[in-house]
Amino acid sequence: MTELFSTNLQIIQQRWPVLASALKFQSFDDLDANLVTGSNQTISVNGIQLSSRHNRMSEAQLFISQLPLDCKQVTVYGIGMGDVPSLLTDSKLITNITVCPLNLGLFALLLSYTDQREWLTDRRITIIEIPNQHQIAESFISITPDLLLADNENAILRDLLVLENNREYANKQHQVDDPQLIERFNENIKYLELDPDASTLRLTHTQHNTLVIGAGPTLEDHYDYLRVQRALPIGKRPLMIAVDTAFKALSSQSIIPDILVSIDPNITLSHLPEEIPDSVTLVYFPRVPSSVIEHWTGPRFNAYSKATLYDELDAKHPKLRLFTNGSVIHPAVDLAAFLNSWEITLFGCDFSYPNNKTHAFWEDGLLGPKASEAKHWVINGHGDKVATDLNFRAYLRSLEHYIRLKPQVKFYQSSLDGARINGAQYRECKV
Repeated sequence: MTELFSTNLQIIQQRWPVLASALKFQSFDDLDANLVTGSNQTISVNGIQLSSRHNRMSEAQLFISQLPLDCKQVTVYGIGMGDVPSLLTDSKLITNITVCPLNLGLFALLLSYTDQREWLTDRRITIIEIPNQHQIAESFISITPDLLLADNENAILRDLLVLENNREYANKQHQVDDPQLIERFNENIKYLELDPDASTLRLTHTQHNTLVIGAGPTLEDHYDYLRVQRALPIGKRPLMIAVDTAFKALSSQSIIPDILVSIDPNITLSHLPEEIPDSVTLVYFPRVPSSVIEHWTGPRFNAYSKATLYDELDAKHPKLRLFTNGSVIHPAVDLAAFLNSWEITLFGCDFSYPNNKTHAFWEDGLLGPKASEAKHWVINGHGDKVATDLNFRAYLRSLEHYIRLKPQVKFYQSSLDGARINGAQYRECKV
């Protein structure tokens, strides 16, 4: 324990005794910390600088400038070098500053080597030891290095913050006036007029137990189980809804789903089996290439997402609106819920790369990034870190948010090797 740690901790002990007790027992042996010097000094932890080494105050001011001008209450996620909370205390307008450390070990390290008394003693400051993992404050600042160094306990909150920070950029990729989008919609108008609305599937599918099948690596662990389920009598077998990129994997094992969901503008016939049984129903968004729709020999139904880019189409050609936030798993799950499913069991919905694979059946990297190049992680069902990418983390958190909004539906995940899905219980699915 350093003298600086004792000095800082004395203030924390007086104001937040529970936090002080937790900090006393924090170990930061796993944090490789080094002093980095430029125009300013900062600390590098596991190769990540806690702030700029050139102009720390300008960087902190840049963070603060993102707040609304009339902001009176602000939450700071992470601490960095302590510059942001320190500068915030200079403001006479702000009445309440909540600080949420994302890694207590990192906070303990900072307190051991830097003097943080200036902001720790400010009466407007509140430090939250265990922040809410599912809700972000209205006016907030997230300190970038702390997001990268967040501990396991704050992984969900970290992902929500990253998702929120990237929301504007992500929305720019889906603009209503995108010429390619408009062209695709125009190509598919004839199918919107010809094919029925997916909402009418309620008339023919009355099962209350649905298996939703993604293309994640753990799908391969459940081929035998899914084959047995598919062989049950029609009145007893669950409804089977698969995403498009899982179809080849299932077909290779003679597993034929009831419904296939496709929403991606980049899906091609090469992603699908050469022979598609007439019994498989296609539910598609009009962003799917017309070649895929035209090729389908079985029943076809269409739907839209709830995004604004479908509003104009929906006004002219009303269709079922399904939840989606980047992943085809989302509308597949929402369709299952729409069809009055009481139980939804998820297969191959891993949102990560267990066993260093990206997908079942497909060669690593063929459908996107390679598992070996992943720089991010989530917690799996065993409580361990498993490699993933930022977009998969965003899809996972969006699904968890959806699940919280559907308390009438029981959700299960069939594998502990993929990402832990909060709100979905583990169900062993073996023959």
